[in-house]
Amino acid sequence: MIRTIKVWDVAPGGCIRTLMGDRLYEGMNIQGATGLTNAQKSTLKALGALP
Repeated sequence: MIRTIKVWDVAPGGCIRTLMGDRLYEGMNIQGATGLTNAQKSTLKALGALP
C-alpha cells in the first residue's frame, strides 16, 4: 500500500508537496540476503530496502 498525500495549490492547480507515510522496510540492507526470489527483492526495494 502506498501511503502518500499530495498538497495542491488550487489556484494554479499545481502540486506543492507530496507527503509519504512510514515505510516499513526503509533502509533495510538486503545486499547479500539469501533465500529471496528476484520478485521478493524487487518488492523490498520498492518498499524502501537498500539493494
